Amino acid sequence: MDKEIAEHLLAISTDCTRDANESMKRIMGTCDEETFKMYRRLGARIMGHLFTEIIAPIQSEHPELAPPDFKPMELVERPRMRLTKESQDDLLASLNRLYEQIETMAGFVRENCDKAEAAAYRSRTHEVLAHVAEAMACVLSAHVDEK
Repeated sequence: MDKEIAEHLLAISTDCTRDANESMKRIMGTCDEETFKMYRRLGARIMGHLFTEIIAPIQSEHPELAPPDFKPMELVERPRMRLTKESQDDLLASLNRLYEQIETMAGFVRENCDKAEAAAYRSRTHEVLAHVAEAMACVLSAHVDEK
């Protein structure tokens, strides 16, 4: 990843982490202890995933952007498929269509369901989108035979 893009993503991640932490501080004392603990777990999960899925991989790739005590992640190279260029293009087109359909589904639910139901479906559709994006990354990193 380009260093300038990495810096931008880290800045956004820092803002998101701060916002999640602030939301936990705001709710503390405004509800019962059990409710606060439930929300704190959710906020901690957000911050944890921001770190493990975005911040740490970027700082591992760009150690100069990491704090001095940061221990880089071991980067695991994904297995690479062997595809023809035609197969790669076909798979990417299919995965892009799938991604767009799932995004459409999330938008439809957001516009037509109550807020709680919409939030639950957004969570589920984002999980599916993550898997589609992972498949895209795998297809894009394939060894391509130019036949």
